[in-house]
Amino acid sequence: MKKILLLSVILFSSLSLIAQDQQRQRRTVEERAKAVTEWMKTELKLKQEQIAPVDSVNLLFAKTQQLLFQAADGDRSKIRESMEGLEKEKETALSKVLTPEQLETYKKKSQEMMQNMRRGGRGGGQRN
Repeated sequence: MKKILLLSVILFSSLSLIAQDQQRQRRTVEERAKAVTEWMKTELKLKQEQIAPVDSVNLLFAKTQQLLFQAADGDRSKIRESMEGLEKEKETALSKVLTPEQLETYKKKSQEMMQNMRRGGRGGGQRN
C-alpha cells in the first residue's frame, strides 16, 4: 500500500511539473515580455519611472524574437545568429533607460542565462 501511495505521489508530481513546463511554453509574447520586465525589476532594482519604458523594449523585442523564430523555421544557426544581433539591439535600446550599472548587471546576467540555456538549463531567474 505504501508503495502504491509513493508511486502515486511521484506520478502526480511528475505530471504537475510537465503541465507547468507546457504552460510556460504557451505563454503569449506579452506574457513573456512581462515576465522579463518582472525579472528586471527585481534583478536590476528598476525605479518606477524605468518600468514602463523597459516593458516597452521587452515587448518590442519579444515580438521581434517570435518573428525571427518563425522565419528561421527551426534552423538553429540562423536563430543563434539572429538572436545575437537582436540582443545587441536590445542592449542599445535599454542603455537609454537603464543606468550604466544596471546595464552592466543586465548584460552579465543575460550572458549567464544564455550559457545556462546552452548547457540545457532553464535560463535561471527569468523563467517562472
